[in-house]
Amino acid sequence: ERSAPACHHRHQYARAARFPGRMSSLASRLTLSLLPALATGHGSVITPRSRNSVDYLVGINTPKDWGADWECTNISSNGQGQGCHNGQAAFYYSQGCFIGCKACDHLSGRRQIDLCGSGKPRTIDPKYRTLNRNATPGSDLDIYRHNPWAAPGTAPVADACGLAGGTPWPQEVSEAGDYTTTAYAHHGMNGTALPPLQTGVAWKVGGVAEVTWQIENHHGGGYQYRLCPASEPLTEACFQQMPLAFATEQQGIVFKGTSGAWVPVRGTFVTEGTHPAGSMWAMIPLPTTALGPRCIPGTNDTAATPHACEPWEKGFTEGPCKPCPGTAGSDCSRCDNAWHGQTSFPPPCDGCDGGGQFSNNYHERAIRDVVKIPAGLKPGRYVLGWRWDCEATAQVWSSCSDVELVA
Repeated sequence: ERSAPACHHRHQYARAARFPGRMSSLASRLTLSLLPALATGHGSVITPRSRNSVDYLVGINTPKDWGADWECTNISSNGQGQGCHNGQAAFYYSQGCFIGCKACDHLSGRRQIDLCGSGKPRTIDPKYRTLNRNATPGSDLDIYRHNPWAAPGTAPVADACGLAGGTPWPQEVSEAGDYTTTAYAHHGMNGTALPPLQTGVAWKVGGVAEVTWQIENHHGGGYQYRLCPASEPLTEACFQQMPLAFATEQQGIVFKGTSGAWVPVRGTFVTEGTHPAGSMWAMIPLPTTALGPRCIPGTNDTAATPHACEPWEKGFTEGPCKPCPGTAGSDCSRCDNAWHGQTSFPPPCDGCDGGGQFSNNYHERAIRDVVKIPAGLKPGRYVLGWRWDCEATAQVWSSCSDVELVA
């Protein structure tokens, strides 16, 4: 296993999970590791353990269609090969969520179009793009300009804690819209409908707190942490009232098999052009590599369709940056879709090359952040919301974790 140089060792601790009602007896016998047990799916919070991870209580840590926990086996907080136990947390997301739209269409992941015809422009400086950085901003080659990271926090979501499987329907769908039904959740279930999963995590009002999360499939973009009182409905409006600032010198990468050690990296943080106005977002520090199929045509596309997909583009391959067809059902990642080890920007540390599907250290690291807890908050129970606004896709990934604030 890869070891990380120049590591900072972090405090390690574990607490018993407490889940109300039918889960309480089982949860009390299980231990929650509050260090990186790396996640399934596309992305999710690892610590503090999220409500979205509840299926770990019945041993379901990845949808059945994804094999036996293939992406996180033998990754644990203590390096002893205990495996990943984060439920199906990383399969809670919203899809077809374009800036300028009032709602997500649940269908369009990589359509690359101004779906609502709103004309809404990018609100952040183009220098904060995480991929396709050489395209002229606003041009036809700036194909990802309608996706959530172009205007962080403004794209709609289907649910503030994500939808299980990414759509409101019970069927498995495209764009990795998988979810295995358990006693606790099913495909199409709102993440906000999950009961609290008390973690025993206590954060001091006016202090700082550590959070870790992990990518599986990297869609670029950036993310934010927010709080909402546990007594309030968990809505975007509630979370947007309490965005958390980052301790900007404390970002790092946690590597597999290092007992929670982390390598510090120089993070990039954005406060201009974000929503809520002035709130702080972090650009994902790991550069992207392979994004997905280069171009799959829509149902009614023909050779005469403008910017039509060509037969050779249907697979996982590379080619020149070109505009996308933007048609219903099309799937396009024609720019910066590198499948031979190139990255969209220089990696921040050795082994931090973004986690494309052919990376030799895929799923071997998590992102570590430190957030500031505002001094004026009332002690009590809160829910930590994590929102990842993607750049290569019209998707938003979400996790919600129970924490307690203490004086």
